[in-house]
Amino acid sequence: MNKKAIYIASTKELSGKSIVTIALAKISIDLGKKVGYLKPIGLQYLLNEKGEPIDEDAETMRKILNLKVDANQVCPFVVHRDTLLEQFMQVNSQKALQKILTAYKSASEEKDLVLIEGPTALSVGSYVGCPVPKLAADFGAQILLVEKYENDLIVDNILQALDYFSKWKSNVLGVILNQVSSTKMEKAKNVIKPALEKSGINVMGIIPEDKALSALTVKEIHDAVGGKILAGKDGMNRIVQTVLIGAMTPESAAGYFRKAKNELIITGGDRTDIIFTALEVGVSALILTGNLYPSVKIFPRADDLRIPIILVPFDTYTTLQMVQKIIGRIKPTDEERIKKATRLVKENVDWKQILK
Repeated sequence: MNKKAIYIASTKELSGKSIVTIALAKISIDLGKKVGYLKPIGLQYLLNEKGEPIDEDAETMRKILNLKVDANQVCPFVVHRDTLLEQFMQVNSQKALQKILTAYKSASEEKDLVLIEGPTALSVGSYVGCPVPKLAADFGAQILLVEKYENDLIVDNILQALDYFSKWKSNVLGVILNQVSSTKMEKAKNVIKPALEKSGINVMGIIPEDKALSALTVKEIHDAVGGKILAGKDGMNRIVQTVLIGAMTPESAAGYFRKAKNELIITGGDRTDIIFTALEVGVSALILTGNLYPSVKIFPRADDLRIPIILVPFDTYTTLQMVQKIIGRIKPTDEERIKKATRLVKENVDWKQILK
């Protein structure tokens, strides 16, 4: 059987690999293709019913594709980002590579297409001799880079990645520019794309930013970060599209908060002034950090406005990181988000060329 293997990777975290992977999988299934999936190295995001660490992206794809295999077959290595090195130091490099190659062989059996999802960065796995470009070469897979366009440095990042790929003689399919804001779309098309193509890089698509795709409910955020709901329980289904840090004066905060839409404010529980300001502006929710309880005068107002106030034990920076990790993540039950992601890729990416 002539099968195609695509290794979807990125140079930075939160670039949108999972959304592109899901969309390509759905498009391929609609075309009648048999699709396999593998994530060689994942980061621990949650525990399964047996208490075993699993990668959430891999588990999502396993369910979407209805793969009748164990979680460790679609993601043979699950490591925790804080103890990654300690875990890798206990692994024999040759055995690690063999385990991944065996998992790939299993994932590709009787499949027309195998989608391989990379870790947070191209270099993850280097300590055990399994970085993205080497694995891509071993699999005989084409690398499809998915890069979030934030500034002009994207070109240098991609060119550096190509140098890295050349070391392993990896086959590069092209790049997708993702999450491009409306204010940067013209430059992405008329400056960034030509610059990349001049350097011999095939730009396979430019996907506009869609905040609704990455929007979360307050309940989803609470499920991820935990904490105690102090007030505003009736507003747990509010939508969150923007995350802001409340660390300024109340006067500055009012204008700052009004510029955003459906915002979540993360601030210290001792910042009663910021909390009152956020409530009056009409934010979606507040997370108070450091286990610092605010004035009880706040609670009736939050209940009236149905604005949830959640208390967590973490510092502001840690809380922000926890929230950012779940932004844009799609669960198997998120049918509307899956449809939206698929539509975005269909309309803005040369998927026919990618899957050809």
